[in-house]
Amino acid sequence: QDAVTRLRSCSGFIDTPRLRREIGKWVEEKRVEAAKDIDHVKDTYRKRSAVIGFRCGVVYHLLTGKEKETGSCLEFARMMAEYCLNEQISAFGEALMNQYVDAGSEGVRKTINHSIFDQLPPVFTADDLNAMKGNGISRNAIFKIISRWKIDGWIVNVASNHWKNSLKNKSCEK
Repeated sequence: QDAVTRLRSCSGFIDTPRLRREIGKWVEEKRVEAAKDIDHVKDTYRKRSAVIGFRCGVVYHLLTGKEKETGSCLEFARMMAEYCLNEQISAFGEALMNQYVDAGSEGVRKTINHSIFDQLPPVFTADDLNAMKGNGISRNAIFKIISRWKIDGWIVNVASNHWKNSLKNKSCEK
């Protein structure tokens, strides 16, 4: 009852800069994972999950009554965002993936451990990527993926129709 009373008494603008940064960092991590795996489902639901996790973090923050967001508040918001992402993928992922079947997707969600990007050789061609994606994906879709990776700075063009993984030699690998 005290928690309900406290939440009802809150009004106005609640500034949570640490929480915004933390959720922004989380949603970017998920964007990178989704891009590496070419996972349209994760990319779609990461955004919704970030909003839900942020809102949970704000409620947590208000209930603590502290001036600034605590570390446990940030941890709770991330945990809720992750939980929501996993549950949305579990509940709706297959149905959403079926919407992408016409684009050549097989409807199977890939994990970070089986990332297509990470499995490519250091220098690859569009045919290499096409072979890994499987039959049915259009040539246009392959070049769209390559274009996205170039824009994100993951690859560089080394020759006609040949790209080099620019992340392989950097220390940001897990």
